[in-house]
Amino acid sequence: MPRRRRPDPPLPPGLIEPDFLARHGLWQRLYVEPLFGLTPRHAWAPMTDAEWAALAPHLAALGCGLAAPGRAGERMEDPRGRLDAIFRAVMLKRSNTQGGGRAPWSALPEAFGKHDTVARTWRRWAHRGLWLRLLEAVADPAAPAALRALTYRVCCCVRRGLRIMGLKAIVLARRLKLHSALPAPSQWLPDPDLSAIYTPLCIRLAEYMRAHPDWRPPRYVFRLMRELHRFAGGRTRISRSWEPA
Repeated sequence: MPRRRRPDPPLPPGLIEPDFLARHGLWQRLYVEPLFGLTPRHAWAPMTDAEWAALAPHLAALGCGLAAPGRAGERMEDPRGRLDAIFRAVMLKRSNTQGGGRAPWSALPEAFGKHDTVARTWRRWAHRGLWLRLLEAVADPAAPAALRALTYRVCCCVRRGLRIMGLKAIVLARRLKLHSALPAPSQWLPDPDLSAIYTPLCIRLAEYMRAHPDWRPPRYVFRLMRELHRFAGGRTRISRSWEPA
């Protein structure tokens, strides 16, 4: 005769708020936004004069190919052409037969110049914080239409540089709801903001269990904590083929 499973012990009032999931928008954060928060993909085209005019002040402010009046910065013969080459390179994709994911820098057509020179410029500007600055700029509701039109290209620049820009790039992309800037589905990447949400709950549970040694949390609470911990920690390995379109 099968053993009857003991019912879960009652959950003390106030230990977990009844609206915990809804109040923090966890379903929206973990499932809805990553699916519907992707920027539509579009084909590469040279920047228009209006797009370049919207980007140039940001480059000048950080000394990326341009220098603002009275400020030091690198000066480049054709910063607009170099930026176009960078956008072209980061938007290149490998075919499914090649394993998917982004294409290497060497796939950049020769008409855009030496691919290693373009790659070095992208890395140098990443270290200066240009791509994260542009990510915030295109997400600004008050940004001009010409700047917002470059959102997909800027997202491609950001997701190419996770190793350089680190966790702050992941956090920023999520907060701006620009999930196309992430190098993999959002649920598979570390989420410090989610950790900040569920850590106080874990502390309350631990303190209550210490004060009441005979009480054990219901099984669904353990499942909730396990799932939140898994989402907050992310996966240890991220394949390039997981990049969004």
